Amino acid sequence: MRRAVSGLIDVACGFALVAVAFLEARVLLQSRTLVYLAFPVTCSVGFAIGYWRGRKSALPFALSVILAIAPLCIVASQFFSGRNKPFIVLPIVALVFIVLGGTIRQRRAAIAVLVIGNIAAAFAGPLFIRLLIPSPDVVEAPIPFTLHTVDGQTISWQQLQGRIVILDFWATWCVPCQHELPAVQRVYEATRRDNDVAVFAIDGVMTDTPGEGGDTAERAVAYFRQGGYSIPLAWDGGAVLERAFALRGFPSLLVLDQRGQVRMRHVGFMGSEDLEGLIMRKISDLRG
Repeated sequence: MRRAVSGLIDVACGFALVAVAFLEARVLLQSRTLVYLAFPVTCSVGFAIGYWRGRKSALPFALSVILAIAPLCIVASQFFSGRNKPFIVLPIVALVFIVLGGTIRQRRAAIAVLVIGNIAAAFAGPLFIRLLIPSPDVVEAPIPFTLHTVDGQTISWQQLQGRIVILDFWATWCVPCQHELPAVQRVYEATRRDNDVAVFAIDGVMTDTPGEGGDTAERAVAYFRQGGYSIPLAWDGGAVLERAFALRGFPSLLVLDQRGQVRMRHVGFMGSEDLEGLIMRKISDLRG
C-alpha cells in the first residue's frame, strides 16, 4: 500500500511539471522579461522533486524518476513535430535536475548546484526562442507573384522591384498572428514614407482545423478595422501565394530584397522575440 501511494505521489509530481511547462509556454516564454525565468522554474521544480522523492519515496529512485517525468514526456510528445521539436528540451532539462536533486546528498552542494544551474538556465530562455521561432537569413530565387489587395488593386512582383518587401502571412483565427500584427504595424508606420520599403499583410485560407474553410476577405477587413491596423491588406483566397512561397504555418513573415529574393523567413511568434527590431535591422542590412 505504501509503495502504491508513493507511486501516486511521484505521478502527481509529474503533473506539477506539466503545469510548469504550460506556464512557460503560455506566459514566461511570451514575455521579453519573464523569458529568463522559464528554464530556472523547470530546473528548480525538477530539482525539488528529485531532492524530496529521492529521500521519501518508497520506490527505487529510478522508478520514481520515470513516474515523475512520464506525464511531461507524454504531453511534450504532442509538440515533437514540425517547428515545435525544440520542446523536447523541457522533459530533458526536468529529467536532469530530478536526477541531480535525488543524487546530491549534501545540502550545501545541492544549493550550489541549483544556483549555478539556474544562472545558466536563465540565459537558455532567449536561445530556446531562437530555436523555436527561427529567423534564418536565406537567399532564395525570386518567385513571381501577384498581390490582390482588399481595395481592388493588383500589384505584381515586377512593380515592387527595387524595393524591400515585407510579406506577413496571417489569419484572423491564428492567436500568434493576433499578437504579431502590432509589431508589423509598427514596422509599417516606421517605413511608410520610405519609397524603398513596402509592407503587406496577406490573409489566406490556410487553416489548422480540417474541414474549415479558413478566412474570408470580409472577415480580414473587419478584423483590421476593429484592431485599427493600417497595413496594406491583401487576400490570398486561392492559397496561391501560400503554395508559391512554401509556407509552413501562420504567421509567416518574409523579407524580400530589391531583386525579389527571399532573404529572411520568420515562422511563428511567441512574443518574447524582438520582431520589430529584427525586421528593421534586416531592412538596414539590405539597404547596405
